[in-house]
Amino acid sequence: MQHAKRGESGATLIVTLIFLVIFMLMTISLVGSSVVNVKVAANQQHGVEAQNAAQQAIEQVISKDFTASPAAAAASVPVDVNGDGNADYTAQVAVPACQTSKPIKNTDLDTTNADDVSCFIGNGNQNTGMLTASGAGGGNSLCNATQWDVNASVNDSATGTSTTLHQGVAVRVPTGTACP
Repeated sequence: MQHAKRGESGATLIVTLIFLVIFMLMTISLVGSSVVNVKVAANQQHGVEAQNAAQQAIEQVISKDFTASPAAAAASVPVDVNGDGNADYTAQVAVPACQTSKPIKNTDLDTTNADDVSCFIGNGNQNTGMLTASGAGGGNSLCNATQWDVNASVNDSATGTSTTLHQGVAVRVPTGTACP
């Protein structure tokens, strides 16, 4: 009987050690995988924050009359994402570029819309001169429809985030406003 105990004594220990090594390798692999996932999620968060910062900078520029002096609209805009009072990103807004400008026809204006009144020849009076002798709609109004490209870039060396966002903007301007 003593002879049977000697043959079994080391096999259980070896099998247990093998399983312990397998479980340890799986645990190390899972920890490494979760670290990679956290880094990917952080990179995505930084990218979205940078896009939002660029959008906020563009909105600041287009909320003012940037068409009067496009070169003056170019700016460096600090953006606080987390509300702690410190700028997390700085967006660089380029000079807005006028893409197209075309006259607005008198027939495209609405006499009941206050924004359209200043564009009418005669400034919205009943006798606007909008009709030709044949009674058809007349020519151009006193306004042009312009299309602008406003873009902002965010480059953050701390996070390695870089993004550029373009925004198309339609603006009605008085006829004769330069569209370079």
